[in-house]
Amino acid sequence: MARKKKTTLKKEMEYSDGKDHLEAETAEAKNLEDLLGFPETNPFGVSSAEDFDEKIEELSLTELQEMAVNAGVFPSGTKALLKNKLRKSFGQYTHGGSRKVVQITKPIVDPESKQGKALLRLMQEGF
Repeated sequence: MARKKKTTLKKEMEYSDGKDHLEAETAEAKNLEDLLGFPETNPFGVSSAEDFDEKIEELSLTELQEMAVNAGVFPSGTKALLKNKLRKSFGQYTHGGSRKVVQITKPIVDPESKQGKALLRLMQEGF
């Protein structure tokens, strides 16, 4: 009778050295975003859903319309309807909806510049 060999899946190694490795990876990604020059805020001007809800409750109709134009939402309808449109658009923006389209016709960073060389170094290190 032949014995069957159990196969085990390799798990990612976990460290117990007291360091926060996830935070280090996040810091590297943040450095990459800084080098590429991504803006700090989104078209809505807030970073969290709670801040967004507070902000749109305070805005007048014309301010909501201005926010809608900046976010790429057609600024029509009543104040309540416009708030709903903005909430939906904010949800799509933050949760990776189908509206994100990136089209690059030229390099973001000049490869010969100081930023370009630092970016290339970061990319070669693999974060």
